[in-house]
Amino acid sequence: MCPKVVTNNRIWFADQILKDKSVPRYWNAFGVSPLVLRYSNHITVEVNPAIRGVNRRVAGLFAVDDETDHTVLLHRGRIGGGKKGIGKKEFVDWYAGTQVEFFDPSRDDGEESAIFVADLDSEDFLIELEEFVDAVRRFKASGKAADLTRLSETDLRRKATAARAKPKSSAVVRVVYARNPHVAEVAKRRADGKCELCGKPAPFTNAQCQPYLESHHIVWLAHGGHDVPENTVALCPNCHRKMHVVNESKDIRKLKRRAGRALRD
Repeated sequence: MCPKVVTNNRIWFADQILKDKSVPRYWNAFGVSPLVLRYSNHITVEVNPAIRGVNRRVAGLFAVDDETDHTVLLHRGRIGGGKKGIGKKEFVDWYAGTQVEFFDPSRDDGEESAIFVADLDSEDFLIELEEFVDAVRRFKASGKAADLTRLSETDLRRKATAARAKPKSSAVVRVVYARNPHVAEVAKRRADGKCELCGKPAPFTNAQCQPYLESHHIVWLAHGGHDVPENTVALCPNCHRKMHVVNESKDIRKLKRRAGRALRD
C-alpha cells in the first residue's frame, strides 16, 4: 500500500508502519515543498525509529528527556545519498544544530550520541522538524555543488550539451500570500536607500527612480511569521537571496535588532 503524502507547503511528509521488515520500524520520509503532483517526489531524509527498543540499524529513535520528561525524536546522522562526501561523519561534523548524549541499553558502556530533531511534546515541534529537514537539504545541496566544481572542463561541457534543451514541467502545490504593500513601504522608507543587512546603497534604481530594495520577512510567512513592520526589512537583491539560501542565525539576529530598534524609535 502506498503511503499518504501530506504537506504544509514548507515540507512534505509520508509515513508507514513496517511491521514485517527485519527491523520493524516507523518509516517516516520527509522532503522539501513544493510538492510535485505529476511525478515522484525526492526524499530529503528518512527518520525511521524502531517500533520497539533501540536498534542501530535504523537512523531514527525516540528518547525521553530527563529534565522535561518529554519524548524527543533523535537521528544518528546517517542521511544517505550514495555519494562521496555525503555520509554520517560528514553530516555530523557539518551540522550546527543540537547534538545530545543518550542512554542505549544495547551498548556495553550505555552511552551514545545523536542529533536532536524535535521535541514531540513541544509547541515548536513542527518548526524544529522543518529546520532539521532543511538542514539536510542544504547539506546535500552543498555536496552536489562540490561535485560540479570537481568536474573537468571536458566532462562539464559534455554533460551540459547532453541535457535536454527544453526542461520538463511539473505541476506543484504552492501557497501564495497576499502581502500588505504598506508594510513593505514602511521597511523601505526606514532603510533610506541602504540594505538593512550589508549596509550598502541599493545597487540600482527602479522605474520610478527610487532605490531598488526588496522587502523580506525575517521569520518567513511560510514558517508562521507575520506581515508586520517589526518582522519586515528592506534588503538588496544579493542579501535577500542570501537570506533565502543560507538564512544564518547571526544575520537573523541582526535584522531582528534592526527592525525592533526602528520600531521603538
